[in-house]
Amino acid sequence: MDPLDFAIYRFFSPGGEARFWAGRRVIDPTIPAREIAERVGISENGVRTRIRSLAARGFLRGLAITPNPSLFGARVYVAELPVKEAGEVERILRDLALVEGVIFARDILDEDERKIRVHIVSENEAAIARRVALLRRLAATGPLRLPQAYWIPACERELTPLDWRVLQRLWSHPDATVAEMAGSVGISLKTAARRYHQLVDANAFWWTHGSESEEFPLALVWIFLRGAEDRDSVAGTIRKETPAWMPVAPDGLGLEPGSASTLIAGLVPADAPVVLERLLRKFAGWPGVARVRRTFALGSMAYPAWFADRLNERVRPGFGSARG
Repeated sequence: MDPLDFAIYRFFSPGGEARFWAGRRVIDPTIPAREIAERVGISENGVRTRIRSLAARGFLRGLAITPNPSLFGARVYVAELPVKEAGEVERILRDLALVEGVIFARDILDEDERKIRVHIVSENEAAIARRVALLRRLAATGPLRLPQAYWIPACERELTPLDWRVLQRLWSHPDATVAEMAGSVGISLKTAARRYHQLVDANAFWWTHGSESEEFPLALVWIFLRGAEDRDSVAGTIRKETPAWMPVAPDGLGLEPGSASTLIAGLVPADAPVVLERLLRKFAGWPGVARVRRTFALGSMAYPAWFADRLNERVRPGFGSARG
């Protein structure tokens, strides 16, 4: 992934800022190639060629959606399972499917410490306690980091029966066009488009890359500041001196807005280790920077069962109608 590939790839994130809500990076699959071309300074045809190349190499392959857990009265938590031997990872990722409420897991290397970050949804404290007990059995090689609350914005709309049908169709057929979705739900194209945009604007769901997409050439860089007063100067230096930088939105790591005043995070290319190390040393030497940490993604897995069951409960045969 060269700098131009990275610049194009960046702007599939809304506003060019990464957000990891419920574990997966949020994207905007509807952004026009024309708009990306204006941002990166090449022709629209050039952008389309690059997008086809990124898709062929696995970086933009397939789509998926993540419904907002708040629709079901659930909150998101994240726990970390230590990994002592690389051979454990496949088993742990497979066994996580047996734990109700697990929706996503990512195998990461965090400053030479390998672990699996597990995203869990839970409706109440009793349920999360049961799920923690099951996770602890999977972490036989080390202590389980207890789940921490993971902030995501709430859905701002009370869904009607028709909204639920549209959402379920999007969930089950994320690559379908709006026209195809309208036909399968039994509504007009105009109604389908209106409902779709209303659901997007209300945070009822988020688009993400499909599970087969590859994001592993990117490193997540955490820049911890000496104080909140250093934020603007460090952020300005990043913008000026680090063109290959995809900022993570202040609310994009599961932290409540305003709670990360001494943290700046971003994604950078990681497929050139020498260049990456040089960049990290430069960050660490800037005034106002206390320390720098990087995290590499090694693999991931999504677990759709929890969402599928709850969507099916709301769109069972005879539930509601096309009205509403």
